[in-house]
Amino acid sequence: MKIRLILNGAKGERSDIQEAIEWVRQHHFFALDVRYTREPEDFERLTHDAVRDGIDRLIAGGGDGTLNLMINALMKLPAEQRPEMAILPVGTANDFATAAFIPENPRQALISAIDGFASEVDIGKVNARYFLNVASGGFGAVVTAETPPELKEILGAGAYALTGLLKLFDFQPIYGSMKIGDFCFEGSAFAIAVCNGRQAGGGMVLAPEAKVDDGLFDIVLYTLDNLPIPATLAPPSSILGWLLPFKKILRAPAVEFTPEEGPRQINLDGEPYSADSFRFTLHPGALSLVLPPDTPLLGGNR
Repeated sequence: MKIRLILNGAKGERSDIQEAIEWVRQHHFFALDVRYTREPEDFERLTHDAVRDGIDRLIAGGGDGTLNLMINALMKLPAEQRPEMAILPVGTANDFATAAFIPENPRQALISAIDGFASEVDIGKVNARYFLNVASGGFGAVVTAETPPELKEILGAGAYALTGLLKLFDFQPIYGSMKIGDFCFEGSAFAIAVCNGRQAGGGMVLAPEAKVDDGLFDIVLYTLDNLPIPATLAPPSSILGWLLPFKKILRAPAVEFTPEEGPRQINLDGEPYSADSFRFTLHPGALSLVLPPDTPLLGGNR
């Protein structure tokens, strides 16, 4: 199998990552090929180069934003041409990798990425953009967008918590309509998250039962409104009234959200995206992704 690591150039000089690459080459007897990115546009070019070179598996080295850029590059290819994907989590938060039980240690993560088996996973899409983990709007999107990169370098995932505390009392709920199948809701929400994975925002678990192979989004609403949620959309355990009376989880393969006040910004795996309205669809089994055998993200029933 031909495997190539595409590493976020901002992480290229980290000594632990370079040591892991050299260890794999010297002791794991694997001539790991590495390419570095400098601009976001490099992911598409390097992904297409990999297909041309006959690469069977690409390792995405970076954080959740790097995974998002890689996913979008891969999904532009015909399904039969997409290489398998694996993950080297070396970003600030690494929310998807953490929830998937991918090792944090670069050497262990590289060995897992090289030796592991790939499973077919679902990929989310909003309008024309794809995402692997979570698309969030409202309070969480504001926190992610307004957390300074310098603060993330110093505090890591804790930077999101600090920014959240500073923004908490100034935030106003967003009002709009949400359509799921034949059902339409209208009201306000402090936050909305359309989840393929389980957590975002530096460790906040949004959808604790989400699977990446069940063909369904877990749609999380933080709202004080008493929405008439049909039983077909809300599993019995999804409304956590004993813990968070304003958190509701619905499950569906597609959802549309239209904010009343016009264009809004959401975050796709931490990457900003703006639109007047948002149509989320799920593409079941669209990508082969290397995940640990004990990951809790697999095992969904289609």
